Amino acid sequence: MSDHPFDKWVTTYAKAQAAGQDQAWPSEVLVRLFKGNYVPGMAATNLSGKRVLDVGFGNGNNGVFFAHLGMQVAGTEVDEALCKSATQRLEQLGLTGDFRVGTNRNLPFDNDSFDFLVSWNVLHYEDCEEHIQAAIAEYARVLRPGGRIFISTTGPEHKILADAQSLGCHRYRIGRPDDFRQGQTFFYFDNPYYIHYYFDPHFRDVQVGRINDHLFSDRLDWFLITGVKP
Repeated sequence: MSDHPFDKWVTTYAKAQAAGQDQAWPSEVLVRLFKGNYVPGMAATNLSGKRVLDVGFGNGNNGVFFAHLGMQVAGTEVDEALCKSATQRLEQLGLTGDFRVGTNRNLPFDNDSFDFLVSWNVLHYEDCEEHIQAAIAEYARVLRPGGRIFISTTGPEHKILADAQSLGCHRYRIGRPDDFRQGQTFFYFDNPYYIHYYFDPHFRDVQVGRINDHLFSDRLDWFLITGVKP
C-alpha cells in the first residue's frame, strides 16, 4: 500500500470494522432531508427507482438507507477493499449497490447518470481552489438535468480546525495531534457567500443550511448545500 493520505482512511475503516465500531446508521440529517419537508419539492418526490450516487460512501451506512427507500444505489470510495465491504454489507440485507473506486474529481460514471448526488463530509478533502472547482464540475457532470446535490462540508467552527494553520484561500493544514489527518491540507468555505461563488456556476436554486452542535467538550459545524442541475 502506498503512502497516500487515502491509505489512512482505508486503515481507519478496517480498524473500526474489526472492532465493531463502524457506523451502523445513516446520517440523521440525510434522513431528514430525504424524508422531511425541509427542501422545497422534495416531499412530493417519488424516490423509488431514482438513481443516487454516494461519493465517499465510507462503510455504506447511507447506501443502506437509500436502498430501503427503493433507490438504485451507486457509490465511490478510494479503495477496492472498501467497495467490496460495502457491497457485502448490502447483500447481507438483500440489497444491491454499484460501488466503484473513484474520487471527487474522477467519478467513474457516464454523464447525466444520476437523479441525486450525495457528498457527505467529503468535498473539503480537496486541497486547493482548482481541485474544488474540478470536483464541483464533476458532480454536475454525472447528474441528470434536474438532478439534485446534497452536500455536507465542514464549517469554520468545527473542532477539526483547532490548531490548524491557515494557508490562505480557504486552505488549512490540520494541526490536531490527536487526529490521524494531522498535516493534511483541507479546503473550507468560510461563509455562505463563497459556497454560492463556487456552486452557482454549475447549479440553480442553490440553498445553504448549517448544522452547529456544541456537544459539551467539542463543537461540530457543517454547511449543508443543495442545488439542482439546470
